Amino acid sequence: MTMWRPVSGDIYGLDPHLFDEKAFQQFFAEERVLARGKNIENGHYEIELAVTGRRRRVALLDDDGYVHPGMPLSELVDTMDAKLRKVQIIIEDQVRYGDINLGSVAPDVEADIAVFEEDDAAETLEVEGGETDGEPAESEGTDEELPDVPILMLSDLALAELPALAAVTKVPMAVIPHGNLRAVVAARAVDVKKMIFPRPVFHLTLRTQGEGAPILTIGLDNQRVLTWTWDEQLPVMDWMTEHGAAMEFADEHLGAGAIALRCVLESKHGSAIEVRKALLSSKVMGPAFFIQAMGLGPEILDVLEGRMDVSEIPDAEVFKQASLSETIREVIALEISGHGVAKPKLWENYRRLYLDNPGLMNALASIQAAVGGSVFVGSLQAKGRKGRWGAGVGALLMINSLSRILTTQYIQKSLDHSDAVKKLAEAAAEAEAMEKKIEAETENPADD
Repeated sequence: MTMWRPVSGDIYGLDPHLFDEKAFQQFFAEERVLARGKNIENGHYEIELAVTGRRRRVALLDDDGYVHPGMPLSELVDTMDAKLRKVQIIIEDQVRYGDINLGSVAPDVEADIAVFEEDDAAETLEVEGGETDGEPAESEGTDEELPDVPILMLSDLALAELPALAAVTKVPMAVIPHGNLRAVVAARAVDVKKMIFPRPVFHLTLRTQGEGAPILTIGLDNQRVLTWTWDEQLPVMDWMTEHGAAMEFADEHLGAGAIALRCVLESKHGSAIEVRKALLSSKVMGPAFFIQAMGLGPEILDVLEGRMDVSEIPDAEVFKQASLSETIREVIALEISGHGVAKPKLWENYRRLYLDNPGLMNALASIQAAVGGSVFVGSLQAKGRKGRWGAGVGALLMINSLSRILTTQYIQKSLDHSDAVKKLAEAAAEAEAMEKKIEAETENPADD
């Protein structure tokens, strides 16, 4: 199945007599490019296309009514530049400046024009140099000030990363497991991508207060960011209305449909159809419908709109600013319990080996310490390099056994001290019991 993603851009008509609505619609009809777009104002046209692959091949409709990847985006922009007269085109990193016939000019002016042409060529080379196999270079984030309002984050962050994040930012955060993602409601907006490494692959944010609200953002692959503000989506091109396949593609892969698909891409909850309906609703009710469509509780909206505190969200684990020792202990407990960055199977084997059999572990450590002590004492009586090496090996054996015992005890105390680990263990036990009950009822159905 082809994975499409939307790209947006602008076409600026520099001469209304040479480029107008008719020329705009005619170009996309002739090339059969599936797109949305319209004239914003004064010859400024905003467009949205769908591309796929590393070469960013554009979605086209063939004569048989099937959608297929066509020319690369760079080639499409070149075609625009050749066919459309006196236009400036900007689509992602592809920029073309329209040719303007200045007529005959004085010799001293020709030198000035040559300087500008060299500058434009240098800028073009710089942009092309930032590409890698057809993918746009990751743009550096701006240090814009975040609004002091609550925010919802739906991300693939590991749960063990959140105690440190709450301690560093000094922002209380309520965390709710949401399938293979985490729903994090923060009392104040924070930029997680600047504070967590490696950065989350999928990161969705929603806020309903502050400048430009409501605003929904989705970050994919650490660099591609899509934004939705509950304004009207761009209309489809006129020629597409006569083709059912083109209209279906536009509903699913462009505009609100593209955003909806990415909202449920990593989540087992939520429906792309319901999310799309929520995105196409009003600014007032849109966020509420979106939260419902994503399978989240209505209390999250209460927090976002300031009617509830993050600590009041039911069935949520709240992380707040804590001391360094408390934060480290909480992070270790969550990581060892299988809710961290490492694979849960790794820590499951560790717990089975070291924590589930403390008596056996202590006995083995005692034997190792005894052997190390014997080697150490015996080596002290020997002379030469062999004795020194033996003493070093014996000392390392004793230190290793002692450190293993102390580390295991610290980890065990951290697990016992963590309320989050206890709640997660209880929830897992309840889920397992429910699964067994359902299996039993399925195997032994009650007689009618």
